[in-house]
This record gives sequence, structure tokens and C-alpha cells, in this order.
Amino acid sequence: MAGRIPRTFIDDLLNRVDIVEIIDARVPLKKKGRDYWACCPFHNEKSPSFSVSQQKQFYNCFGCQQHGNAIGFLMDYDHMDFVEAVEALAQHIGIEVPYEKGSAPAHSQTDTSASGLFTAMTECSLFYQQQLKQSPQAIEYLQQRGISGATAKSFAIGFAPKGWNNLNGNEADLIESGMLIRNEAGKVYDRFRHRLMFPIRNRKGQTIAFGGRIIDPNDTPKYLNSPESPVFHKGEEIYGLYELKQANTNIDSIFVTEGYMDVVALAEHGITTGVATLGTAINGGQVEKLFRLSKKLVFCFDADAAGRKAAWRALEASLGALKEGRLARFLFLPDGHDPDTFIREFGNEPFLEKAKTATPLSKFLIDNLVAQGDLTSMEGKTLFIDKLIYYLKQIPLEALQKQIIQQAGRLVTLKGDQKSLDRLEGTLSQDSTPITVAEAHWTPVRMAITLLLLQPSLGLGVGNLDHLYELDVKGITVLLRLLDIIQEEPEITTQNLLHRFSGDESETFLYRLASKPPAFNNENEEIPLMLEDSINHLRAKYSENRFNQLQKKLISGQSLSESEKQEYRKFDHKKAP
Repeated sequence: MAGRIPRTFIDDLLNRVDIVEIIDARVPLKKKGRDYWACCPFHNEKSPSFSVSQQKQFYNCFGCQQHGNAIGFLMDYDHMDFVEAVEALAQHIGIEVPYEKGSAPAHSQTDTSASGLFTAMTECSLFYQQQLKQSPQAIEYLQQRGISGATAKSFAIGFAPKGWNNLNGNEADLIESGMLIRNEAGKVYDRFRHRLMFPIRNRKGQTIAFGGRIIDPNDTPKYLNSPESPVFHKGEEIYGLYELKQANTNIDSIFVTEGYMDVVALAEHGITTGVATLGTAINGGQVEKLFRLSKKLVFCFDADAAGRKAAWRALEASLGALKEGRLARFLFLPDGHDPDTFIREFGNEPFLEKAKTATPLSKFLIDNLVAQGDLTSMEGKTLFIDKLIYYLKQIPLEALQKQIIQQAGRLVTLKGDQKSLDRLEGTLSQDSTPITVAEAHWTPVRMAITLLLLQPSLGLGVGNLDHLYELDVKGITVLLRLLDIIQEEPEITTQNLLHRFSGDESETFLYRLASKPPAFNNENEEIPLMLEDSINHLRAKYSENRFNQLQKKLISGQSLSESEKQEYRKFDHKKAP
């Protein structure tokens, strides 16, 4: 199980770090008014739209919508994962990162058990590399596959010889890491035999697992991977990611393939941004990790049924990560080819040319849904729209949603059915973000949210507002969630309050409100009064709605309960002149 860093530590860390200092060391900032500004490091622009608030300790770009705290900035700018960013900030201010007891993450474990596993895996890797040098058969196989000694060395490729007892070392560690197997009879033997060995390395370059490939076509299975262990979690790791980071500083695009040999073959031909999943379909966490390294992912799969199925799973895993500027494309190579065979036969340039014409995610999505039905029938159109809505709801980027709707619209309107398109657009509008940032006026809800983001402690004095959940008002759910968090954590700061909404559909909206609040003549005096006024407006709105509900019930001939009668008299009395 992957370990956790206590949330209290993360909150304290964010409160102690100065985000201006962190960002200014990487992107020179200029102070203008209360905030600091620069041209956004995440997209090309001529005029600064990248704002950093020292008071609230977060950044926000008004151009590309990129936003976050100091942790998020290191993840986006320095291409770190979450734990790396936390560790880097902790080191910056000279403190150690605590891990919950018994749950230190695999890549940061320092206990004796984890240390022993890392040592055992390192020794295995060195042993396999030495065995490769002594195996003419394995060397010949690599040469036939076009892999040079330099490339094999950069990926630490090795060879597991024949035999059942070749590995030496701490038996308990080797068994726990999966390198040795103990059968029911108690016999211990090597898991990998007569195979090319591809070490899987974590972000620090430590070997945590292996993938083994046969060199004799009569052997089975073709691929064999290490089982999960305390230092290896298959769904969290990506083959070739460590090597990619070592070989590149600026990463234009990442090629996501299905096999280790694909990654190695691409590197042999000068394309050092290839990675592969570990024998399973890629998941959302892995996609997000790759997107933090590059804004463009190209999924490279075979054109056969299995390849297209894998591509569809990759599409499903990518939808939730499609934020501003991120692109996902799908490259289907000619029948009988994978990246390894194609680049060996045709070379670097033809492969890159094909990558330029890779299918955009939007087209791949629509084409697949169209192929599943018949748009000439009403039933087919309905099924198409239902499925499309399901996938669109998973995309956080509104601009991409609209683009897909337009593409779908050209299909359904060509069939003479404007109603299907209207239904699609109408359904999406009902499920959109609670409040649109484009609203020109300050509604009571929007004002209350903005004021709470300025001074979270004000939320402690508003009383119980749970009844407002019944209001059909945009953003009321977000407002009440903010108040619940503040009630539970009275000392919470703005940046930590925003951090609670990481990955939420309202995250971008909240950062934009926090970045551009209304002007105040006297901030300290006005803010509490404005919050009180906004809440009173909402209470009045609720009372009006509730009175109308009860009155409608009476008019329809329905009887009121005793409590409803008392409630109605109270409302009626207030309305009396």
C-alpha cells in the first residue's frame, strides 16, 4: 500500500513556504500593486497574465487557467510528482517529511525492510547485466533487434540465464520482492529464467521490479513481470519514465507504447521520449503524471482489434486530465507493425511524420461512438448522444467539450435531426460548473464565496445554513462546502482551503475568484458586512421559496403538517403589512 503524508503537515508546509520566493527563483517576478506578475511559464504570451499572490500564497494565470500553490507549481514547472514536490519544499525550509506509521511511500521508505529490498533488486540488476555480457545468444538477439550496446546500457538491460538457482543474496528479501518463488513444497527457485531482463526504475533510478522477455520463441509466456511488492505498485509506475527524464530537459511530446522493446527501439533511433505501461491498461493517475511532463501525449498502438481496445482504454483514462493546453492523440501504425518494428524498418523520420497526423482524441472518440450505432435511426441517434454525454461529462475543459459538440453536431444535423443536437447542448449546460466565471454581476453566492476565500475565518460566524442546500441557485453547493470545511478547520488559510478542492470541477472557478476579488474602500470593515449581506440575501431567497412551496401545497388542496402550519404562519406574518 502506498504511504501517505499527513494532511496537517502539508497544510503547515504550505503556510511556512513563501510561494513568491519559490516561483521567483525559477520565473522572475515583478511586483505590481499587491501581487507579483510575469509572462506565464506554461503558455506563450507577450503580456503578463501570470499572477502570484503573496498574501494568499497561490498563483493563477488568467490566460491558460493554470493555477495552484507552491506544491502545484513545482509539480507543473519542475515536472515533479506530489511527493517529490513536498520533499523539495520541506528541504527548502529545512524540515523532514513525516510519513504515517507503516505507510511510507515506496520511493521514500527508509525502514530496514525497504532498504533490503532496494539492495536486493540492485544486486539482481547488476547480476543480469553481467550475465548479458557473457551470453552470445542474448547479445545476438539484441543485435538482430537493432539494439546497440550503448542503448542496452542506458536502460540497464540484462539477461537471466537458464537454471533455477542463479540468484544470490538475502533469500527473504528476494522472495518478498518476487525475484524468488517458494512453492507449496517449500522449494525456492528463480522467477526469471532464460530471458532478457528490463529493470523498472522509480523516479530516483532505483530498481524496483523487472520485466522479462523470452529470446527463444518456444518459451512461454512471451512477457513476464515482477509481482507487486512493498516497493513496486504496478498501477503507479511507468516503464522508461526515469530514462526519459535523464535524457531530456524540454519534452515536446511523450509516446506511450505497449511494450518495453518499443521504448528501447524508439530510443535507439533518437526518440528518447517513449514510455510503456507495465502489462496493464494505463490509468488516470499515470496519464496525469505524464501530462505534468509534457502537454502532448501520443498513444502508439497496433491497428488490430487488441490495439484499438487498448487505445480506447487510454482515451477513457485521459478524459479527466484534459486541462488547458493538453493534447492527447492516437497513432495507429500499419497492420503488422508496432513502434519497434516500424521504426526499425522505416526509420525515425517516417515515424515522426506519422505522429504529426495522429488522430486527435475528439475524432477518435466520435468515430468510435458512431461505429457502435446507426445514425440513420432515431434509436441509433439517441444511443450515440447518450454515450457522448457520458464521456463529455468527464472532460473538465469546457472549450474541448464545445469542440466535440460541434463535431458531433455536424454528424447529427447532416442526418436532419436538430433535436438531437439541442438535447446534447441542453444536457451539458445542466451539468456545467455551478457558477460560470463569465458572469458579469456579483451574485450573493459568488460574493460570499469570494469573501470567504479572502478571509476564511469569517465563515465561523454565519451559523447553520444547511437548509440552503434546497435552494436552486448556481454555486450554493460550493459555498456550503466551503463553510463546512471552515467549520471543521477554523484555522484554515486561503491556500489550504483552495487545496481542498484540488481536482474538483469548481477548482478553476475558485482560483479565479480568489485572484480577482472586488475592490473595497475599507477592506477590514467592509468584508464582514458584505458577507453578512450576501448570506441574508440567500436566507431571504430560501424563505420566499419555502413560503411559495407551502402556499402552492395549500392551493392544491393538500393538508399541511403541524410543523408546516407553524412555518407557514411565520412566513405569512413576515409578509403581512
